[in-house]
Amino acid sequence: MFAAQNIKHTYIHLKQINMHAILKFKHDLLFAVIFFLISLCNVSAQQECSSKNKSKKEFFVFGPKLSVNFTQDNLFSFTTSEFVPGADLGLFFRFNIARFYIQPEVNYVIRRHNLHYYMDWWGAEIKMKEQTNYIGVPLLVGFRVIDFRNFKLRTFAGPEFNFALREHSNEYFQLGFQIGVGVDVWRFTVDAGYSFLAYTGRKKTNSNVFKVGVGFKCF
Repeated sequence: MFAAQNIKHTYIHLKQINMHAILKFKHDLLFAVIFFLISLCNVSAQQECSSKNKSKKEFFVFGPKLSVNFTQDNLFSFTTSEFVPGADLGLFFRFNIARFYIQPEVNYVIRRHNLHYYMDWWGAEIKMKEQTNYIGVPLLVGFRVIDFRNFKLRTFAGPEFNFALREHSNEYFQLGFQIGVGVDVWRFTVDAGYSFLAYTGRKKTNSNVFKVGVGFKCF
């Protein structure tokens, strides 16, 4: 009887933890969407006031960017991980040099983790869910394969640096490499990329991150 009560209490506690994590993620994502929409409105208002002299290609553009990321972690041989959705919100800065460009970014990154630990010697399976927030700084170099006035097809690659916002996190620093393709239509920019994070904190791990983002170019 006591064992059944303990199992019931444990299940209720885990359910409350999962609900808390889901609500926290939704709150962070809602904040990101609201901030992105406000930035987009401000950019549109500024663009209306500076719409002259657009015949020349702009050397420098910047703007807000919102992305959805999917993360899979590989820690140990007895650990598996699922691709879990998260979000990025930030600003990109693009410097155009002929058909090449350099694009640093500053992002607030919400990354979620679903880990399964298999303990063969205990015959047990442990499931863990975690969320880590980072300040992400990709430094990308790209090339415009197609370079029309209102349509551009791009490729890009470069290093990525992530700094965790929790001091007690085991993943306080991440160093990786990002590669992807992008499309610009009018002032909108869409990127799809893959990041391989080769080093995390004091322990070496592998993380695979797929990302799709939408931005709006300001001049």
